Amino acid sequence: MIWYVNSKLNSGSSDGRSLQTAFASLQQALDHAKAGDTILIAPGAYDQDLAARVSTARAANIIVGVVGA
Repeated sequence: MIWYVNSKLNSGSSDGRSLQTAFASLQQALDHAKAGDTILIAPGAYDQDLAARVSTARAANIIVGVVGA
């Protein structure tokens, strides 16, 4: 499964399954992702410690990348 994160979106009804319905925070994606999933993060400003959260995701065998990279 691929989960999307985009800090520029702020919809409470986002499901994280596309760029148009992306989660606003990496933590939301981590709450849904399982080992083997991928989280793609859109460039933007995030109010969280991304390095620590990415490290947590990778330790759980979740791939983290940047949209368009």
